[in-house]
Amino acid sequence: MSLRTEQQQSEIIREFLISVGQSLQQYQYSFACSAELSRHEFNVLFVLGTRGPVVVKEIAQQVPAISLSTLTRLLDSLEDKGYIDRRMDPSDRRSFIISPTDKANQLMNSFPRHIDCLVQRITKALTPEEQASLSELICKIKSQL
Repeated sequence: MSLRTEQQQSEIIREFLISVGQSLQQYQYSFACSAELSRHEFNVLFVLGTRGPVVVKEIAQQVPAISLSTLTRLLDSLEDKGYIDRRMDPSDRRSFIISPTDKANQLMNSFPRHIDCLVQRITKALTPEEQASLSELICKIKSQL
């Protein structure tokens, strides 16, 4: 096996990340569709699932691809579907705290299992030893992000 240049290694990593990103988006989209959610509604629930109850401004910062007026409509829709609770922020009465409901938590807790299909596609090309090495390398990389 010949050694690759640093530039070749960077290109391989870049292409891999793009490919994984596209695959994740496809899995996210199919998951959202199966739950009758839009892509943006899923993104809001994902933020709530990782951060817990937050004010609307924090959601807007975490999902920058949508305007505040669109976010308000998304929150209305998610509330109508029973995925969020909205209550006045006691420290700022002009703001609302958005909390995921049990229904939202159950849904979002099932998302990692949905991604397991992608994990299996990635790891089936590797030996058990290579899978262990990959896991260690991912942990090492993750600590730097």
